[in-house]
Amino acid sequence: MIKTIKDLRFFLHEDAIRNEMTSLIKYRGYLLARDERACAYRYLKCLRFCEYFYNNRNIYLLKLLYYICRLRLSRMGRKYGIKIPLNVCGYGVRIMHLSGGGGILLNAKSIGNYCGFNAGVFIGNIDIQDNTPTIGDRVAFGPGAKAFGKIVIGDNCFIASNAVVTKDIPDNSVVGGVPAKIIKKKE
Repeated sequence: MIKTIKDLRFFLHEDAIRNEMTSLIKYRGYLLARDERACAYRYLKCLRFCEYFYNNRNIYLLKLLYYICRLRLSRMGRKYGIKIPLNVCGYGVRIMHLSGGGGILLNAKSIGNYCGFNAGVFIGNIDIQDNTPTIGDRVAFGPGAKAFGKIVIGDNCFIASNAVVTKDIPDNSVVGGVPAKIIKKKE
């Protein structure tokens, strides 16, 4: 949860490293070229500012900035096909592809640090918050992967392409298939 400016800078720095946007010149150049990584980082940057303004909305100016940022976030979300609720993702989120395979919906109870998501990943339901997954640290989702229900996905897992996860996944696992089964354990 982003409460201070120091937290905001840390989250933005980790997201920039994971999405390969380490310098401002590189970021602006890729943004002009409409590169997917720059567009994904642009959305994440707006999400982080929106989370900061939301968590500090008791200050009048930040409350106003929250509404402006929220409007901008929803417009970018519709443009890029991404929907991530506030205060769900940890730092170091990586969105690998925006085009091809549909949008990205990350409606989870919590998502750990250093997670990666490909195009067409759907986690949870659109409106129901009670019946959503909990995702650990360093989890990667392949293109078209889905996770539904009140499940827990452990740390350091990989969900293969087009897998549908409906049961709990232990730590250090590679899963695939419909419904998803453990293919192998990581060392």
